[in-house]
Amino acid sequence: MNTRKFLAWLVHLYTALGGVIGMFALFAAAEGRIRHAFILLIVTMLIDSTDGILARRVKVREVLPHFDGAMVDNVIDVLTFVWAPVFIMWHQELLPASLWLVVPVIAALYAYGQTDMKTGDAFFLGFPSYWNIVALYLFWIEPAAFIAVLLVVIPGILTFIPTRYLYASKNRILWKTTWSLGAIWLALVVYMLSREAPDPLLIRLSLFYPVYYMLASFYIDQKVRGRSLPFLQMIRLRRA
Repeated sequence: MNTRKFLAWLVHLYTALGGVIGMFALFAAAEGRIRHAFILLIVTMLIDSTDGILARRVKVREVLPHFDGAMVDNVIDVLTFVWAPVFIMWHQELLPASLWLVVPVIAALYAYGQTDMKTGDAFFLGFPSYWNIVALYLFWIEPAAFIAVLLVVIPGILTFIPTRYLYASKNRILWKTTWSLGAIWLALVVYMLSREAPDPLLIRLSLFYPVYYMLASFYIDQKVRGRSLPFLQMIRLRRA
């Protein structure tokens, strides 16, 4: 095996590691170690955010054309972004009735069934199934039943609306800001998960990143729809 193939398989192994960690996150949730489960899911998010960059760097599609790492990535994403968070929401009774869990399941199945879930100009199309984040804040905030339902119904509806969402690991629009704020958010989340009872003020402050991500995505989508030439010239995609 030559060096290029060895590196390509290492990248695929790195991607697969997210699936292994996701499995243990599910085990931890089943045992009631919810904070531990969320920490493991955060690790899988970090892997998911960086494996594509590595794959493009070593040109895995060119080196291993008969192995589809993107398909492996999608399988892992369904586990870590959908099934594990939905299980946590059920296990911890974070919604007023289990029937509401149908919303994230159907929304995610629709999202992953779209052939253009990741658009040609490198955005996510529709809410990108970040149900792990929804579950995390439901777990921390424990809102009133009506608010809890809204926190799953609104993203569920947004899944079916073809709006572009930031894909910072592939699209360079706002990528420095997104990665910088994301790193701060990640550190804050890990810190709070290390505490049995995190400060409610810190929880509220940590919402800065989900709010930024959603508002920035809506703004960019409107610019692209409006075909703003100066804006479109900013789009420089990293070649696969």
